[in-house]
Amino acid sequence: MDEYRKRVPMISQWATKPGLLPMRKGPVRFAFGFPDALTSNAWRMWVNKAGDVYLACRDNMRETKVSLHTSGRWRMAFTSEAIAKRPDLLKPGQDRAWEVWDEPPETLPDTVVAFRLLFPTSELALRPHHRESDAWSKVICIEPAPPSKMSVVTLFITNSDANIVHGTEPSFRLASIALSTGRWAQLVAHYDPQGNVHDIIRDGLTRGAGQMDPAMLKRWPATGYAYFFGQYPDGARYIVGAKAPPPSNVA
Repeated sequence: MDEYRKRVPMISQWATKPGLLPMRKGPVRFAFGFPDALTSNAWRMWVNKAGDVYLACRDNMRETKVSLHTSGRWRMAFTSEAIAKRPDLLKPGQDRAWEVWDEPPETLPDTVVAFRLLFPTSELALRPHHRESDAWSKVICIEPAPPSKMSVVTLFITNSDANIVHGTEPSFRLASIALSTGRWAQLVAHYDPQGNVHDIIRDGLTRGAGQMDPAMLKRWPATGYAYFFGQYPDGARYIVGAKAPPPSNVA
């Protein structure tokens, strides 16, 4: 693997066969990290016959998904299946949607920046023994970003199948799937500057600890992991995952 790393471009992927990408049918399963080292959790994107587009984590946070409906009403929510199994996930009278928003306007010609998944390399946490299930054989692993960058998968909703690449950072088109509405769901894997992502993680962990009762804090796992949901100025939402060790003030 070390020799292979010396030969590959700055961003690359381990696909099952040449010519696989961009994928034209879902589900699209992907993760960041080298197959013999730490990786992110696996994520998947799929579409239904109506043209709705979905994103979900396949490991941690299975209880939720992002739904981009053709109606233009988009949402991040607990799944109905998760609530049926674990009604305690919601408080009495609470809606299972974390947030509902309208499709943002185009910020590129014929292109909506719909959603971003952020993967800081410092927050990759799955070890090889965590990935021994057969399901991981279908996951495309993408080279993680160097320390000064973070890895990102951006979901675009476009009016054509035109190839989308990042303007300044290494990138490639992971998937471009035709929707029944005449549009396309395109996933682009790329690097970005880290920006304030570590501030977002730190603030999220602090808020999360502050909202827990003392009994839950004492049960905080030593190898915890958390996800945070937010919004960019252009209207696109994002999710970032991070290691979540117990707060230093918890005995």
